[in-house]
Amino acid sequence: MAAILLFVGLGSQILPRAIAGVALPPSGGSLRLAFILNIAIILFGWRRSKDLKNAMDAHEQAERDAHRNANTDHSTGLANRRELLRELSEMRDSRRSGTLLLLDLDHFKRVNDLHGHSVGDQLLRAVADVLRETAPPGSCCARIGGDEFAILLESDGRAAAEELGQKILFKLSTPVRIGNIQAQVSSSIGLAIVDRSGSEESILHKADVGLYAAKDAGRNCLAWFDEKMERDLTSRLKLEEDIRRGVEAGEFVPFFQPLIDLATKELVGFEALARWRSRNGDLLEPETFLEAAERTGLIGPLSMSVMEQALSDARNWPGHLKIAVNVSPIQFRDPTLASQIVKVLASTGFPASRLEIEITEGSLLEDRAQVSTILKSLKNLGISISLDDFGTGYASLSQLHTLPVDRIKIDKSFINTLVKSERTSAIVQTIASMGHKLNVPITAEGVESEQIRNELSKLGCSEAQGWLFGRAVSADTVRSFLEMGGGQQATEHNADDYVAKPVEPRRRGKFGS
Repeated sequence: MAAILLFVGLGSQILPRAIAGVALPPSGGSLRLAFILNIAIILFGWRRSKDLKNAMDAHEQAERDAHRNANTDHSTGLANRRELLRELSEMRDSRRSGTLLLLDLDHFKRVNDLHGHSVGDQLLRAVADVLRETAPPGSCCARIGGDEFAILLESDGRAAAEELGQKILFKLSTPVRIGNIQAQVSSSIGLAIVDRSGSEESILHKADVGLYAAKDAGRNCLAWFDEKMERDLTSRLKLEEDIRRGVEAGEFVPFFQPLIDLATKELVGFEALARWRSRNGDLLEPETFLEAAERTGLIGPLSMSVMEQALSDARNWPGHLKIAVNVSPIQFRDPTLASQIVKVLASTGFPASRLEIEITEGSLLEDRAQVSTILKSLKNLGISISLDDFGTGYASLSQLHTLPVDRIKIDKSFINTLVKSERTSAIVQTIASMGHKLNVPITAEGVESEQIRNELSKLGCSEAQGWLFGRAVSADTVRSFLEMGGGQQATEHNADDYVAKPVEPRRRGKFGS
């Protein structure tokens, strides 16, 4: 612009002097006009050039902004999943050695539930700050979703990655002050070597397997990926998917183990135990699927399905026979548990007075107030409550006094050694004496010999179950037994009486029933 102004200024002074002595033709005015037009064209070109440059600068800035938006997590300012995968690709292509650390916050949902999502978002930003401060320069720190983060570390060995992981675990274990709130979470970390033979997604998957192992090991720790770990995880995930499909297909069914009155030797009811008729024909016991069902949250629908089938099967059996059904501690996290059981009673037409709900001592570790409310609701309907596996967990005398428990079941681990160990005998005697003083009947499970049964009778146990009286069998087998006049003087019908006359021609399970 300065050059153009200088050109115009000098031209206005010099040009008139240069042509002063020159006789201009009649068209001299045209020359002046052409000169002015040239100046106008120069000014216009400069203006257009400036506008074009501004447009190009704006376009380049927009591209930079778009790239940043597409590759940055807006909540934390870290790289996002897309950028992490791009960095992984560059590291693989350039044949640099590195390690991927995948980090997940333990129980982060609890922070959101207790303090709200605003505090949760601030905590995520605080975690991002820790990663930026702790990771070496040049590392890619990313938030790849929810409360999951990643660090792509350029390193030659495991030592540097483990040292970084331990530093992060230590720093994140310190409570974070957010306004007037002190929030605290731990973290779990999975590690995987950047393998040039695998894809970016496969490396991320390996780190995820390591993360799964760290959580399985108790959280607040780190774990490296290995092939066996992946095979175990694959098997576990397949089992979980099979359980999910089995619940939907109705493959989980009740089997019934007899409950015997030790004083009258009569059959007083059955405990309904879940069995899994898998697609390959095997009949699987709870040890095979119970833990996975509880871990995945499928224990609720599985348990209610088995309960509904059991009560439907037993509805027309003799009215004095009760049905005991187990409820997992996980189910007590659902405040609608009592209404679910009521719904099953209504749909099956089974009398509430004949139903006994068995809870374990682990249930007492859940929300105590909610557990108590659920149990009282069930009691008000006429349902009995039994405390199962007593002696193995956390129940105390005060808990027995405050909870509406109608019966105590002594765990079979005590019963099996009752006649072999004076210490065990003393424990069982103490539990039986406590039950008598509290006016709470005692049931012994796992009775397998006449000697044990006689000893339990001396101690005052009222009911018993175990292989001495019969193994768990199908509803059809129980129905046939009852039609033959079974149920009176039940001790005359041992385990062979229950399993020797199967009505259904289906293959027996490999675990035995």
